[in-house]
Amino acid sequence: MDTIDAECPVCETVTEHEILRGDYNLVVQCSECGRVQTLQKPKEPALTSVKTIISRENQSFVCRSEMYCTERVAIGDHIVAECDDENAFGVEIMSIECGQKRVTAAQADEIDALWTRSIDEVVVRFSVHKGHKTIPLYLVCEGNTRFYVGEQYEINGVKCKIHHIKLRNGSVCKRIGKYEPALTIKRVYAYAGASKADKSKYDRRIGVW
Repeated sequence: MDTIDAECPVCETVTEHEILRGDYNLVVQCSECGRVQTLQKPKEPALTSVKTIISRENQSFVCRSEMYCTERVAIGDHIVAECDDENAFGVEIMSIECGQKRVTAAQADEIDALWTRSIDEVVVRFSVHKGHKTIPLYLVCEGNTRFYVGEQYEINGVKCKIHHIKLRNGSVCKRIGKYEPALTIKRVYAYAGASKADKSKYDRRIGVW
């Protein structure tokens, strides 16, 4: 069963809620007191495409990095860069260009260009819904690492359960138990939190960096 962390009007605090229905809005039930309430589905934040210059061996080439407009990145962060030929690279940010200045960190919609270096590992983008917020996270892993719909993962201390996976070919994987390898993934969508049963069954604790 899918769960989400949300504020309970009875408990007067944020608790774990089981998602009973989720076609349009979310009908959820508090795991502490049993109160059922309806929540708006989290809206996907606006995206922007940031110019990304990749240095790889003795070559440099220009690609783009898809990010949420309000997402902040910093020198040393690992992100995903995609090129016109549909190739994607895991890269490390070496410099951030904003106007005439180079800065150590910036919000995505303020960045003119990212100067990066290619890394050997694959970087998988996660969009983790927590209440009305969407948290962007990145996971560095091997290209053949499998990600399963319905399983729980821990990324940078955030526990989340995969709801569906968007692939680079445009298709979407939603079936519980089905997996996709990291190399084929464009973005993973997940909900924060999981039930106690899920935690014991699915806790995989991979890729914390």
